[in-house]
Amino acid sequence: LFDSGATDVIAVATHAVLSDPATERFKNSRISEVVVTNTLPLPPEKQLDKITVLSIAPMVARAIREVFDDGSVTTLFGGLSG
Repeated sequence: LFDSGATDVIAVATHAVLSDPATERFKNSRISEVVVTNTLPLPPEKQLDKITVLSIAPMVARAIREVFDDGSVTTLFGGLSG
């Protein structure tokens, strides 16, 4: 991406499956930020300053509320209910 003219690169993933040597590669890369969710635990030794972990708790709470209120979880993703 940088070779194609990108000035900044942010990597995004749902699950932080940081198998070896992924952490070291991110640490030494020009990627400015890695954004992941907390769907998997991130061990302390794999936590880097450039890794941002987002909680999925609000989305799970909304999904549970929709189910119990006979709503639709489709609305969580911008879909129409009904």
